[in-house]
Amino acid sequence: MRRSVPGLVLVSAVAGASMLAASQATVDVHRTVYVTATNQAGDHVLDLTAADLTVKEDGRERQILEVRPSTAPLKVALAIDELLAPYTVVRQAAWQFFQHLDQHGEMALYLVGRRNEQRVDYTSDFVPFWDAINAFPVRPRYPGNLVESLHEIARAQRSLEGRRAIVALAPEIAQLSNVTANAVFDALRETGAVFYAVTIMSTSDAAPTLEESPTTRLEGGDLTQQVERDRVLGDGTKQSGGLRLSSVRVEAFPAALDQVAGDLLHQYTVTYLVPAGTESDGNLSIETERRGLTVRGPRRVPKL
Repeated sequence: MRRSVPGLVLVSAVAGASMLAASQATVDVHRTVYVTATNQAGDHVLDLTAADLTVKEDGRERQILEVRPSTAPLKVALAIDELLAPYTVVRQAAWQFFQHLDQHGEMALYLVGRRNEQRVDYTSDFVPFWDAINAFPVRPRYPGNLVESLHEIARAQRSLEGRRAIVALAPEIAQLSNVTANAVFDALRETGAVFYAVTIMSTSDAAPTLEESPTTRLEGGDLTQQVERDRVLGDGTKQSGGLRLSSVRVEAFPAALDQVAGDLLHQYTVTYLVPAGTESDGNLSIETERRGLTVRGPRRVPKL
């Protein structure tokens, strides 16, 4: 019996539907997803077992084959909006985040502005990461086209092995987008990536330098397009098993990124069985009846 690549099913996510259907007719599927478990105090639970969980896909309960702490290497994309790049506290938070994770995988650094710039490819080497942070612009420039950038980053993670994650640092501003939130959701589902958003409310009282400039104001456009960014930040984090951590000051970013790092370092691997010939809409729920336990995991997996 073959196991899937984490978050995928037996065949590559880019394979045709007919190939997937053919394999489904004769072979059981082992799905592997990543979850985070915390107690009432918000501390990570270290003794999660299969008996604590109920997994349902397409509304039908699935047999859990294994629950264990994940040891797969991390592949984390950190995307920082150009409006936040000048802040010393944001740079320090990014560097601290890298230090937390550098022994557990690799991290890529993106600067999101008028275009999506990969400043550092996936690496565990601190030198290029440090140099790239120090080379950030010293003044706010353009608001990042976050929806399009996240879509590009998620699609680029398809070729990566390991536990994929995307972490975005961005102000909460309205913005037009040529890419829909649903396109981002689909890309996250295909890769099994967990998405975290660390955001700051863009108000003059909280952070005067983040006031909207003419380059960030909306001038007409379709309202549906204008809400795509907020849908990605809110629904994208929930659907992937991540978190949206919002604050009114950038000084909260180090603690927020510490929380994200803690989640990634305490993920569990959950593997469950989908019997041969089963069709699925890809909707997933992972629940628990264990008192005081909260489990977060993906809510969508590739359809069968």
